[in-house]
Amino acid sequence: MTHHPALKVVGGATTAPPPAPFLPMTRAEMSARGWDALDVLLVTGDAYIDHPAFGAAVIGRLLEAQGWRVGIVAQPDWRTAADVQRLGRPRLFAGVTAGSMDSMVNHYTAHKRKRSDDAYTPGGAAGRRPDRAVTVYSRLLREAFGDSLCIVAGGVEASLRRIAHYDYWDDRILPSICFTSAADLVVYGQGEKPILEIARRLASGEDKCGLVDVPGTALAVADLSLAALESRERKALELPAFEEVAKDRRRFAEFSRLYHLEHNEENARILLQRHGAGPRARTVVVNPPMPSPTTEELDRVHELPYRREAHDLYGGAHIPALEQIRWSVSILRGCAAGCAFCCITEHQGRDVTSRSEASVVREVETLARDPKFRGTVSDLGGATANMWQMGCTSAKAHAACRRLSCTYPTVCQFFGTDHGPLIQLYEKARRVKGVKHLFVGSGVRYDLAHHDRKNGQRYLEVLIGQHVSGQLKVAPEHVSGDVLATMKKPGPEEFEQFRGEFERYSRKAGKEQYLVPYFVSSHPGCSMKDAVELMDYLRQNGWRPQQVQDFMPTPMTLASDMHWSGYHPMSGKPIHVVKDMREKKMQKALIRWADPESKPLVEEALRRVGRLRPGERLPSRAAPPWKRQRGRRPQA
Repeated sequence: MTHHPALKVVGGATTAPPPAPFLPMTRAEMSARGWDALDVLLVTGDAYIDHPAFGAAVIGRLLEAQGWRVGIVAQPDWRTAADVQRLGRPRLFAGVTAGSMDSMVNHYTAHKRKRSDDAYTPGGAAGRRPDRAVTVYSRLLREAFGDSLCIVAGGVEASLRRIAHYDYWDDRILPSICFTSAADLVVYGQGEKPILEIARRLASGEDKCGLVDVPGTALAVADLSLAALESRERKALELPAFEEVAKDRRRFAEFSRLYHLEHNEENARILLQRHGAGPRARTVVVNPPMPSPTTEELDRVHELPYRREAHDLYGGAHIPALEQIRWSVSILRGCAAGCAFCCITEHQGRDVTSRSEASVVREVETLARDPKFRGTVSDLGGATANMWQMGCTSAKAHAACRRLSCTYPTVCQFFGTDHGPLIQLYEKARRVKGVKHLFVGSGVRYDLAHHDRKNGQRYLEVLIGQHVSGQLKVAPEHVSGDVLATMKKPGPEEFEQFRGEFERYSRKAGKEQYLVPYFVSSHPGCSMKDAVELMDYLRQNGWRPQQVQDFMPTPMTLASDMHWSGYHPMSGKPIHVVKDMREKKMQKALIRWADPESKPLVEEALRRVGRLRPGERLPSRAAPPWKRQRGRRPQA
């Protein structure tokens, strides 16, 4: 039986503990603590920001709270092993993360152009981390400290590469990162519980080779007998081998369907996938997910003694990512929606874990005491702002559930959607001394509010009347019913209803404020005809988007698997995907229809769907020949 470690909770606390010294980044800082060596070394691709929004800080503080000596090497020089050696060899293990973002998403746009900045680096400078950072850092650690060191990879980059996966940047199927990196273990999902178990077992004298059954981890073994499957309570499911899915797109879609059904920690099986042949052959073993943290455990994590600043070594340099979240409070983790294009469910899980009301209010009080605070909490939210305290109301149903989404195609009958507690949380947070404004900047699922017959409309009235900063960003994503179905998003009628509610409640509050919708271009299932339909809708309603979410396939999401295979994994049916960069540019241009630079691409797209004759051009000043529709003019 595998032990599931609890996160130790300190009871009775009414205020957050005072900030502790930064975790050491230099030998001098280690000496100041009286340390000659570390128990755990953390290597991260982000600058070290001691804040609960950054994974390395969370894991470091959590291990520190258990009494272990933890140090951080942030953004090391990857051209030599010297930088990862500067704090010495750790006694238990070295942890590796690319940072808060996948390094490839951090470096490249959806059109595979190199980005010129990095929000997680002092000054926003680009170039401080390598491509595929987890693999590079783990190999540096192996070079520096040899085969005996236990290396544990985690974070979103490692998590979403735990098995064979489509890589957009190489445009091919790549093997599991367990197979290609030098890491002994890959932690996927929320990492606190797996990391605590790994540390505990290594500290008790267990060899790293014995860590084959930690929930929430994946590893590669040369001999499957080493995985001790016969002694496990869970059955194993053998997935198609890497070489098989790498060459057969239909088989890859079938493989995608299999692993997407194994996400529920109560019934997920052990996944096995063979990689390679001959002496290098390995089997990747993906253990079932670790149970999500409880509310008490999540409170504890968020109330560790963070300094909420970047390390002093940066000399107060501006780090954009810190400034974006400095005055925000995260109230939950996980997302029950399971949108096809989003990696949150694949990484954090479908079960929503919510912090307690008391813990959230204490964090707002902590912000309000900061001398730099000017009275505005910029966001009280999470992956989905209004999923706080929502979840399955039936233990029996949850134990058997294999749904990919609690909200699509309809909101599950067992999924609780009461917004009453959230209304109360907003009210209590607003009353904190020093708080002048409390905004919600995270995404809102208006379909959940519509489903809540008791408190949904009251929630929308409170949200729109008191917690909008002038603009409310929402993500209808598209207007085509077929495209929305592929995305697992509610139909356009839900958005139209919400538009009316936004206008009505804004007028009632006596405020002039605007709805800012986000739309996605080039998503699987979106044909050029669908893209033109979206453009018609935008123009008819007077929306001139400047920012477009151009679909970028990221490993392990359902939409990425569609993009590579050309099939919908759950139905097995062929699906239109945008592989041609010219078509990708046209779909993006159609959303930005009002931009003069988009005009040639818009004309080309209209010719493709027969709305312009060959050689015909749009008039320079007159309105182009859009499809005429009737509709209500929005606020913005």
